[in-house]
Amino acid sequence: MHVAINVTAANNQAGQLNSYAQQLRNAKTQLTSYKSSIQSNWTGQEVSYITRSIDQTIAQIDAVIKDLGSLATDVKSVASTIKREEDAAAAAARARAERQRRINEAQTAYNNAVDEYNDVIKEMEKLQETFRKNPMLRFLPNYAKHFEDLQKNIEKAAQKCDNCKRALSAARG
Repeated sequence: MHVAINVTAANNQAGQLNSYAQQLRNAKTQLTSYKSSIQSNWTGQEVSYITRSIDQTIAQIDAVIKDLGSLATDVKSVASTIKREEDAAAAAARARAERQRRINEAQTAYNNAVDEYNDVIKEMEKLQETFRKNPMLRFLPNYAKHFEDLQKNIEKAAQKCDNCKRALSAARG
């Protein structure tokens, strides 16, 4: 079973990463303020060690902020890419299903047309068998009209078969 990507959830996660980055920016601002306060209010040899440590911590925070921002961007980008691919795959599946539906519909229409044609041919064969047994019936108006009607029906049924066959070929592409 395929579970589609939840772009909203991914964007929310990216937002949470950005929120963490903002919290780190706030911590960096506080560290910078503490550093400034230490430098202004404290004199001594240890101040340089403390400020150097604070600078290293700030550099680490900057790296994490950068990584979080990059990760948030990647999460959004990948989620959007996956969503586009899923949408394209779903559209392709719908197109395949629609094509198959058209083929099935055209195949059914063609099969029905062939059945109708065969029925008319069988009816004509029965009438011709009747004429073979009794040739004089051919000249009776009812039989002559029925024969003409069957010829017309055969032509119509053959034309319908051809049209359905073309439609089936077109549906198959």
